[in-house]
Amino acid sequence: MIYIFKNKLIVSILAALLFIGCGYKESNAQIRDIGYLKFNKTSTKTYTVMVNNKYKFILDACVEDPNTSTCYDNSIDKLYEVSSGNIIIEVFDEKENLIIHKEAYLGSSNTIVMDIQW
Repeated sequence: MIYIFKNKLIVSILAALLFIGCGYKESNAQIRDIGYLKFNKTSTKTYTVMVNNKYKFILDACVEDPNTSTCYDNSIDKLYEVSSGNIIIEVFDEKENLIIHKEAYLGSSNTIVMDIQW
C-alpha cells in the first residue's frame, strides 16, 4: 500500500513541475527605435539644424504669441524625434556658417542635450 502511495506522489510532483515549468515565459519587446534631441540656446539668434545630412529644421529666435503679441522662445523644453543609432548633428548660424558638428550614438528612448551659446 505504501508503495502505491509513493508512486502516485512522485508522479504528481513531476506532473506539477512539468506544468509549472512550461508556463513561464519572459520577453523583452522594444517598440520604437527613436531617440530625442533637445537644444539649449540663446533666444536672440536663429539656428538651422541638420541631422544625418537629410533632415533640416529651424530653431527660431523669437516666435510671436498671437494673443499677447510678445516674443517667446519655442524651443525651450521641446524634444525633436530622430531615429536611434549613429547620428551626425550640424548646427548653422543665421549666415549659414557651421558652428557645431557632432557625431554621436543615440540609443533608443535616450535624449542628447546640446548647448548652443554662439
